[in-house]
Amino acid sequence: MRKVTAGVFVVVSGLLSGCNPTPPQVAGKWHGATQLTATFTAAVSSKPRTENFPADFVLVLTQKGQSIHGDASVTAAKAPPLHIPIATGVIQQDGKISLEGDGNSTLSRSHLSFDGKAQGGKIAGMVDVALNGISGSAENKGLLTLEPAN
Repeated sequence: MRKVTAGVFVVVSGLLSGCNPTPPQVAGKWHGATQLTATFTAAVSSKPRTENFPADFVLVLTQKGQSIHGDASVTAAKAPPLHIPIATGVIQQDGKISLEGDGNSTLSRSHLSFDGKAQGGKIAGMVDVALNGISGSAENKGLLTLEPAN
């Protein structure tokens, strides 16, 4: 009877361990372009203004298990690229992904957050890039789909 019980335990353990898949691999360079909605608040005025503008994203991600780190480059309008290190990132077994990072320059601070899903060779979700500087602040939000870059 012990041999049967031990055999059943081994089979059940094998089946249960097969139910815990590894998360999708997202390491590499990703690119996407989108239309962001920006809400600007000037330091000298309390009345915010909103406008839409195109933005280009390049993410370089490294992955170890469920942990993700990397760098985001955001280019909007004719401004130079804004680089934001991605310090915190997690991807779950079902492909749900969350990224966060902060960048600082002499005159401003930036924060990037992304919540989405890796599926079908793409990463899609909501991106939010917040900027705070001496002239005011801006909250930039939109849907973003990233594809592997060449």
